[in-house]
Amino acid sequence: MSFENFELNVKLFRVVNSVDDPILNAFFYYFSFLGSGFVLIPVAAYLWLRNREKLKSLLLALLIETVLVSVLKVALNQPRPALLLEDVKLLVPLYHRSFPSGDTAMAFMLAGVLSYGEGFLFKLLAYGYAVIIGIGRMYLGVHFPLDVLVGALIGLGAAHLSNRYLYRQKDTEERKNSRTRA
Repeated sequence: MSFENFELNVKLFRVVNSVDDPILNAFFYYFSFLGSGFVLIPVAAYLWLRNREKLKSLLLALLIETVLVSVLKVALNQPRPALLLEDVKLLVPLYHRSFPSGDTAMAFMLAGVLSYGEGFLFKLLAYGYAVIIGIGRMYLGVHFPLDVLVGALIGLGAAHLSNRYLYRQKDTEERKNSRTRA
């Protein structure tokens, strides 16, 4: 039984998924690889070399995001659009466990962690990447807008919790150290 086949969710899905352009098909197909877990390897390697605090935040946020997405996918077991609707342009053959979008959750988690403390342009690029991943999941025919929205919220929430916990802990340690030096 699906809770995702309500009118607005289906209509928004159709608006995005009905576009059929060979250039966009190729773009979203290949760009979607940047939403997969493999993108974490170079990001983690870079952070290991350049910013270990952000690496800690990334790992904690990834744990939170992965647990939430996995539990919801298994517990709710929602079918993907191609199983519920006719005439879905399906560019990636996926059929089960649609809710929430794990790729979107990971993209927004990455954007939230990596952009913390960075300038406006970096934040714009990071969140732009995440939005394109989310739109791409609908364009490819594998997720409803509700999947993408909840995935984005999970990713943002995981990044926020991780950043808040780790940077608050770091600030507390720095204050303690400055008091003992004084």
